[in-house]
Amino acid sequence: MDLTPESYKQMLDHLGEAVYFVDPERRILYWNHAAELLTGYAAAELVGRLCADGPLHHVDEKNTPLCQQHCPLKRCIDSGEPQEKLVFLAHKQGQRIPVMVKTAAVRDAGGNILGAVEIFTDAAPWLELKEVESELRRQTLLDPLTGILTAQAFDDALQREWFRFKRYRNPFSLIALEVDYFRCYSQVYGRGAADRLLCWLVRHLRASLRRADVMGRIENDHFRVLLSYSSRKATLKVADMILELVRSEPCLDLPFAMSVSIGAVMVEENEDLPQLLQRLDKALQRSKDMGHNQVTFWS
Repeated sequence: MDLTPESYKQMLDHLGEAVYFVDPERRILYWNHAAELLTGYAAAELVGRLCADGPLHHVDEKNTPLCQQHCPLKRCIDSGEPQEKLVFLAHKQGQRIPVMVKTAAVRDAGGNILGAVEIFTDAAPWLELKEVESELRRQTLLDPLTGILTAQAFDDALQREWFRFKRYRNPFSLIALEVDYFRCYSQVYGRGAADRLLCWLVRHLRASLRRADVMGRIENDHFRVLLSYSSRKATLKVADMILELVRSEPCLDLPFAMSVSIGAVMVEENEDLPQLLQRLDKALQRSKDMGHNQVTFWS
């Protein structure tokens, strides 16, 4: 059975996806029913018009116009290669609609390009899913109270730094700190006040550390800082700076002086990562055992 052009048109009109066809000049020759529903424009309003001159005004996510230099249809016609891109078109009612477009060249029996077909679908559900995925990833990576890395995310950063050390011998150091007598403070003043204290601490530390330094909340009031390309002298300087910052800055009108205990280590040859972390824990514990409010460097 031979199908007539009208038969093909009927099939395209019954597709759930929006479809249109343009000639080499990008003049719209066909616009199906799904395209009418998605854009608000009837076929009679667009067929015969140049796509670039039409009312759709495609732009990308940065609001860059696409109709002249970056049009997926133009690239498809010029190269013969299929294109796929997220674009935003102007609906007849005025709002911008995100659509995922896929284009393919249409050729005659001799392989000459007669134009291109574009299939486009509503990308709003896809963008919403990406936003949800981004939020879930953010929640996984960042501590919801302080906004710094979670313990798992900090461990991932440490693993990458360890890999660079083993491969390129890039030195790094670690600092661990805990708020002195934090449990007592939390019991006396409540969880809300304790949370505000931790947020104050992190906010001031982030403002004082280098942009490249990585800070993570490991557990409750236990924090770690990863210092790339840091010598022993530089690490002790940072640790002393943290110690002095905490005990010299007024914190939330506390009736007592706030302080922290700090342990610090620098990566050494011929040790593994668990051994490095074990030295870090020993350094922090030594500071607490010696009366708190001090720095211990464990080598």
